[in-house]
Amino acid sequence: MAHLTRWKRRLQADLLIHPDIDEALSPTVIEDLCRRAGHAWRTSFWSPAMTLTTFLLQVLDGAKTLRAAVALLLTHLAARGDVRLPSCDPAAYCQARRRLPLRAAVGMLEHVTGRARGLVEGPATWLGRRVYVVDGSSVSMPDTPELQKAFPQPSGQKPGCGFPVARFVAVFCWTTGMILHVAIDALGRHEMGLFRSLWGVFQAGDVVLGDRAYSAYVDMARLLQRQVFCIFRLHQRRKADFRTGRRLGRGDHRVLWKRPRSWMASMGISRQEFAELPETLTVRLVRITEVPRGFRSRTVIVVTTLTDPRETPADEIRALYRDRWTAELNLRSLKEDLGMGVLRGQSPDVVHKEIVMHLLAYNLIRLLMWHAAARHGRDLRRLSFAGTLHRLRALLPLLVQRPDCRTLRRLGDFLLASIAADRVPDRPGRFEPRRRKRRPKEYSLLIRPRRWYQLHGDRGGR
Repeated sequence: MAHLTRWKRRLQADLLIHPDIDEALSPTVIEDLCRRAGHAWRTSFWSPAMTLTTFLLQVLDGAKTLRAAVALLLTHLAARGDVRLPSCDPAAYCQARRRLPLRAAVGMLEHVTGRARGLVEGPATWLGRRVYVVDGSSVSMPDTPELQKAFPQPSGQKPGCGFPVARFVAVFCWTTGMILHVAIDALGRHEMGLFRSLWGVFQAGDVVLGDRAYSAYVDMARLLQRQVFCIFRLHQRRKADFRTGRRLGRGDHRVLWKRPRSWMASMGISRQEFAELPETLTVRLVRITEVPRGFRSRTVIVVTTLTDPRETPADEIRALYRDRWTAELNLRSLKEDLGMGVLRGQSPDVVHKEIVMHLLAYNLIRLLMWHAAARHGRDLRRLSFAGTLHRLRALLPLLVQRPDCRTLRRLGDFLLASIAADRVPDRPGRFEPRRRKRRPKEYSLLIRPRRWYQLHGDRGGR
C-alpha cells in the first residue's frame, strides 16, 4: 500500500492553492479527528482523508452526484500516470462516506471556522465589538421513510406528496461572512429553540444582530445576563410609543420593559429560571425612517440593549441593522450558489454530514475571499461569492496537470487576484420586483402518492 500514501500526498499537494485549504485537507488532521471520534479503519483506497476530500469535491462540483465526485478523483489520479486505479463504481465511496464519523466532519468545520475569530480584531470590529448575525432557513431532501421519520414533511401536505424538510439556524460572522455555528432539527422545532442552543458561541461584549423573531423579553434579558448585547427588530406585537421613556435623540428613546406576568412553556425556560429574570429591562428603541424603495415597511423600529447613546450612537445602530440583510444574502449563497437547498443523502446521518460539508466548503470560499480582500485592499462585502465559487471550480481541473511549486504558487496568486477584481457593483436604492418572467412547465401536480399513479395510470391529477 505504499503507492496509496504516495498519491495521497500528491493529491493533497495539487490542491494546495492556499494554506487554509492545505490545513483543511490535511490527512493528518482528518485522521486525528477520526481517531478522537473512536473511528477505526483498515488500510484501503478510501481512507478517511480521501473520503472527506472527495466529499468536499462533490460539494463543490455542480453535479453533486457520487458518480461525478469519483470521476473527478480518478481523473486526478489518471492524469498523474497512476495505473492501479479503483473501480469507477461509486458504491465503495458511498459506503466509505457512510462510515465516516459525523464528529470528524464537524471537527473539520470547527477547525476552519476557528480561524475566523482570529481574523476579527481591531478595525474589523464594530465600535470595538464583535458582531454576529443570526438567521434561520430550511433545506429539503429525498422522500425516504427514514428521512420522513427524522425530518417530517410540512403538516399541510398529503402523505407521499411532500419532501422531508430540516430547519436550521446559523450564526454568521458580520465581518467575514463565515458561519461559526449551526443548529439543525426537524421543521416542527421552533427557530428560537435552535437559537438558544447556540448561545455558547457568544462571549461577553459581543453583539447579536437579528430580525423580529428574536426580540423576546426573555431572550434579550438572558443574553444581557451573559453580557451579550442584542440589536433586533421590534416584534410586531409590541407597540413602540416614543412619547414615553427618555428621549436620547431624534427617533431614539430609552424605555423600560416589564417582565411578562406569567410563565409559559413556549418561553423555553423553567419556572425557576423565569422567576430569576429581572422584573424590568431597560432597552433602547431606534426608529429607521429612510427605508429603501421596495421594502414592505415604511418605518422600522429597532430594539437594543445597548443603551448608552455616547458609546453607540443611533446612526451607527441604524447602519448596522441594515447589514442584517447580509444574512439573507449569505443563505442565498449557501442554498442557491453552493446548492445546499436540496440535499441528496438517503439517511439522517448522511444528511447531517452533507450539511456540514456544505458549510465547510462555504467557509473555505469565504476565507479565500477574506485573504483576497486583505492582500489587494478591497472591500470584502463588494466581492462576489458566486464568482469565487466559479473560479475555484475552474481552477480544479488545471491542477491535474501536476504543476510544480512555482506554477502552483502562480495559480494561487492568480486566484486571489481574480477574486479581488470581481467586485459586485454598488447599486444603492436598487429595486427589483420579486416576480419571474420565464414561465414554468405546465405539468400536473402530484396530489396523490406516486404509487397510486403507477397502479391506476396518470388519471385524477391536476
